[in-house]
Amino acid sequence: MSASHLTLPDCCVMTGVSEPTCANILVVDDTAANLSLLAQLLLSRGYRVRVATNGKLALQSIRAARPDLILLDVMMPGLDGYEICTRLKADPLTREIPVIFLSALNEALDKVQAFAVGGADYITKPFEPVEVLARIEYQLKLKIFQTQLQAQNAQLQLLLHVTQEIAEAADVEAALQVVLREVCQTIGWDFGEVWVPEEDGLSLKHSAVWYDNCQIGEDLRQPSRACSNFAPNQLPYRIWRSKQAEWVQEVTRELESACGDCQLAQTLGLNSALGVPIIWQDQVLAVLLFFHRQPVAPDRRSLELVKTVATQLGSMIQRKRTESDLKEANLELERLATLDGLTHLANRRYFNEYLAQEWRRAAREQQPLALILADVDYFKRYNDYYGHLEGDFCLQRVAQAMKAIVRRPADVAARYGGEEFALILPNTTLEGAGMVAAALRQELQRLKLPHARSEVSDSITLSLGVAGIIPRLDLSPASLITAADEALYEAKHQGRDRMVLSVSQDLTI
Repeated sequence: MSASHLTLPDCCVMTGVSEPTCANILVVDDTAANLSLLAQLLLSRGYRVRVATNGKLALQSIRAARPDLILLDVMMPGLDGYEICTRLKADPLTREIPVIFLSALNEALDKVQAFAVGGADYITKPFEPVEVLARIEYQLKLKIFQTQLQAQNAQLQLLLHVTQEIAEAADVEAALQVVLREVCQTIGWDFGEVWVPEEDGLSLKHSAVWYDNCQIGEDLRQPSRACSNFAPNQLPYRIWRSKQAEWVQEVTRELESACGDCQLAQTLGLNSALGVPIIWQDQVLAVLLFFHRQPVAPDRRSLELVKTVATQLGSMIQRKRTESDLKEANLELERLATLDGLTHLANRRYFNEYLAQEWRRAAREQQPLALILADVDYFKRYNDYYGHLEGDFCLQRVAQAMKAIVRRPADVAARYGGEEFALILPNTTLEGAGMVAAALRQELQRLKLPHARSEVSDSITLSLGVAGIIPRLDLSPASLITAADEALYEAKHQGRDRMVLSVSQDLTI
């Protein structure tokens, strides 16, 4: 494995500073003897030591590389210890470095001033080596605990925010988009994307993308890229198979070995990559990839933050998928509950609901509403002669004929009951509904379904009653049904195989 590629095991934990025995300590004192004594003491305990003989050199050393702790003399020429500490605490980059003052000054006011400017502790010279080591170790451990607490708080805040955002997301894709944005912004990376398993479980597909200031093309903006052209050893696949997080320091150095999304890295000038799996019950639900335009050394603290989020996200995303599946199932159940099982037209329940809905709408807008009721002529004789299975097939063919003439989305064909059918025609006059009824008769004649026991034809025919109205608030949909039913009765009375328009005095256009 190359030096720029690192797989981090689960046990790795980054505290934010070195352990006490290998911490980097800066000793600032203008007395050479004190510097030598303190340096030897700290080196003997395994600490890494840097020294500065005055305040100016101390600040330069700190800017070059921040130490884990500073031992600072108070009385020095030029900048004294109080002024140095004041400057350090005013800078966000150095304010968290603990400062232990070392001074021959033993007055209470001196100690008060030391703590007032931000000192963490105060040791009086001449000092006891054991005391110095104990106080240093205490401050380093305290800093470790504070850093861990800050990291845990960052994790908690990120989790709380992401959890809330996911709960409000419309679907899994929207939830993953939230995760990319929040994690990238939290750890300060430039680009993020999600790969999810295909339904066949054999490959991955691109699901979501987030970018900060990267100039990306439209093909990368859309979560639609397939990865069928990706080699199995590329980063998304490696993480998918191993179920382990990976950190790639310099993607551009490993293009030939296809360690990551090479096209993406070349297009956007990305260097470092971090990949983390989202796992639920030992199954990889998704692979999160984060990219930075600069080479970034492995940072276990950032990795642990992302891994903690990913661990929590597994159950959240699975729950979101379950909610989505349940919603789709409920919609399907609702759809099935409104359909007639035999003809797949709207059933009587939906007919009543839709007619009432359109009645209210037409009353508000003062638009016409028409209804056609149709009855298969001599259907009982058809059933008795051909059998019930053929009878069911006949009703299905009539339903297909109705679907063939229903062209507008607002028009609804329904099975009204038995061999009776209905057509609800919003924004349609009585004359317009008559034209639809005539078209239905022609479509059925075209089918030429044999009917050996009919008294009006040798094939299946329909009797139709047509009614139309501009709904009023003082009327109900039942009045339209009654008018269409009376017209249907008149069609049968006149000999069947015909259409009759309603002449009810209660219905006027």
